[in-house]
Amino acid sequence: MMARHLLAGFGRAALLSGIVLGATLAGCGTDTSRTEGTSIAIGVAKGLKQKLLPGKSAPTATPDPEKLAAAAKASFAGPIILAQIEKSGLLTVLGEYGRNGDTRTYATPNQQTLVLRHGLLIATRGLGNDLMSSESAAAAGLITRRQAGTVARVYRYLDGEGIERPLPVQCGISLGPAKSFDFAGDHYDTVQVDEACRSDAVKFENSYWVTAGGTVALSRQWIGPALGHVTIQLVRP
Repeated sequence: MMARHLLAGFGRAALLSGIVLGATLAGCGTDTSRTEGTSIAIGVAKGLKQKLLPGKSAPTATPDPEKLAAAAKASFAGPIILAQIEKSGLLTVLGEYGRNGDTRTYATPNQQTLVLRHGLLIATRGLGNDLMSSESAAAAGLITRRQAGTVARVYRYLDGEGIERPLPVQCGISLGPAKSFDFAGDHYDTVQVDEACRSDAVKFENSYWVTAGGTVALSRQWIGPALGHVTIQLVRP
């Protein structure tokens, strides 16, 4: 029932304005994040004037994120996020599909999903090369309190035989500058929190803009080696 309500609630406005998020993206190997990523994520809140991949021009068909957010807020009453996968540049809104304690599942109208816990991405579905699960509790404790530290995390993916395989990483969390911005009619006073993770196979960086109350208002988070990063902007809590 909730799923049907969600799919109907987005309506034609969001479907026509958004670009479908769930394109299957090719690629493998190490995904090393660039230091420009911290400023790139702020581009979402500022109108996405540049494509999220540094050094490449923005696609002419990129929709205006403010208009996309406004259309979603007008057609769906629940919590909403705006997301863009960097490797494709594809942008869409997602509405809350379900909630289990601190875990929130957000879905597109065609049921591709991002699962967040305390604002940290812990799973995806329907994107291809999905993140099956991620252990994020220790990282979330530091990030939402805007504290520096070191944590261990585990990302899990399906291998070619459909068996879930772990990818353990060590992550250092550090604090960046304060940043205030407006988006979709709301004002956010945040502190940038950076998370640099590495293993023998990969290294990547996540960035979060966190309010004094522990809300992750904007983030740039790694999905996995194939999909790379997704930028997630809070539209309605």
